[in-house]
Amino acid sequence: MSADIQAEQQRDWQLLHDAITGVLDLYGLKDPFRKGDYWLLDENWGRYSQQLEFQNLQLFDTLILTALQDLLRQFPDWYITIRVDVVGKEDQWPGMGVIVYRDRIVDDLKRDFLPSGFPSPPFGEIPAAEAERTAERVRNLMALTQLKRPR
Repeated sequence: MSADIQAEQQRDWQLLHDAITGVLDLYGLKDPFRKGDYWLLDENWGRYSQQLEFQNLQLFDTLILTALQDLLRQFPDWYITIRVDVVGKEDQWPGMGVIVYRDRIVDDLKRDFLPSGFPSPPFGEIPAAEAERTAERVRNLMALTQLKRPR
């Protein structure tokens, strides 16, 4: 990455980081020690992404996700990952979350594990390419299972 591109990435990272904090502070408390509602990682790894952890499932709200998506209209190459990080569920729930892009939201929430009353319709669609990759992984796993079966 050239120095100019790196400086632009750093500037955009900080602007988007501050904007995300501004939105989420309207709905909850930011805390790095999992005592609040969310945490926005404060290290720039040089990627065009921001990483969030939600301890409060109520933040998975259409209004909030749409507000975050609106921020990305100014940053078309960027995306926001949001990971479920509920205290006490680390060993009970699988990894899950959503990825917010400017033009779509990829919903990877495992609703079977979430409390009843959690919004059951997905927040977004799984893009066709992602669905095909998932189907391919399933086919590969099924083939491996067939190979390992005793005859």
